[in-house]
Amino acid sequence: MKRRQTGLGLIETLLALALAALLLTGASRVFISAHQAWVQQGASARLQDDARLALQRIAEDVRMAGMFGCLQLVGSDFDSPDTAKAFAQPITIGQSSLTLVGAALPGLSGTPDWTVLTDCQSWARVQGGQHVPGENLFALPVRRLSYQLRNGSLSLITRSQNASLIDNVKALQVTRVEAEEGERLDIQLTLYDPRHQLEQQHRISVALRNPAGEA
Repeated sequence: MKRRQTGLGLIETLLALALAALLLTGASRVFISAHQAWVQQGASARLQDDARLALQRIAEDVRMAGMFGCLQLVGSDFDSPDTAKAFAQPITIGQSSLTLVGAALPGLSGTPDWTVLTDCQSWARVQGGQHVPGENLFALPVRRLSYQLRNGSLSLITRSQNASLIDNVKALQVTRVEAEEGERLDIQLTLYDPRHQLEQQHRISVALRNPAGEA
């Protein structure tokens, strides 16, 4: 009488290996797809954070454009015609650039371009550089700064600083709009991440608080 054979045969073993290979292939595809989605999501979130921080900084400076103190300045208040011209046109929109002149916000290094000295009653004087106010006078530091798109980077340029704010910037578009509620600037940043083939557009509208000419 023949003995009964036990265990797996060759065919059963091959079928089990094939099934295991199919399961591993499917699992690896799911893992790769999930990993790629996670990487794409992270890259997209980084672009969004960069755009939000840059647009918030630009918006703060736009709100200060044309802000030169408590008195309306006249020609005799300026120390030079060039200074008067700069103050008369505090917003300049160029191709892929935005230049602003206004009260300086904290956080920038270096000295201001001008200082407005005034008693906020009847007297004011605009002088170049930084100045310490005298008795019963206020001193308002004023800067000219420019946001420029250069080689894929958005840079903030002042007299003493040239700093890159964010990279992967494809376009900077600024439009001045007149509306019933007042003038505003519509600012759009287009960001592009070549590594992950991501392109995003981010916009912000900023109301102009102070009378401002445009060059």
